[in-house]
Amino acid sequence: MIGGMRIRLLPESVIDEAPNWTLAVNRNQNLLGKVMLVARRPVSSVVDLRAEEWLELRHEIGRLCAALDALFQPDQYNHAFLMNVDAEVHLHVVPRYRHDRQWSGEVFSDPHYGGLFGTEERVLELEKVADLAVAVRGRLPHLRIP
Repeated sequence: MIGGMRIRLLPESVIDEAPNWTLAVNRNQNLLGKVMLVARRPVSSVVDLRAEEWLELRHEIGRLCAALDALFQPDQYNHAFLMNVDAEVHLHVVPRYRHDRQWSGEVFSDPHYGGLFGTEERVLELEKVADLAVAVRGRLPHLRIP
């Protein structure tokens, strides 16, 4: 358990920890740069988020998108609270691409661009998850909400 959360994140996947949210790489990189923000306190519905959690969430989404823009130049983003498997509040930030991207010697495609993202899985080895977390962390703006 990272940061008091019930969702089990691999330590290699953690990008950063804010007071209310943990930023992490999704091990399934069927879309390059797929990340998530996980609430650090147990909360099972987005309607139960506190005002300060919403404010910080908005700020942290901006930091993540800025880092992903610098790394991969996505054409757009999908943002989704998909609490199907893990019923604790977490937001998926999913970059979308018109054209293939390359990272770490591999080619990543978005065959469903313009529609719902697919259910394909591309589970990265832990070493590559850690490398991606480091890459995103290195591009995160360091500005925190006061």
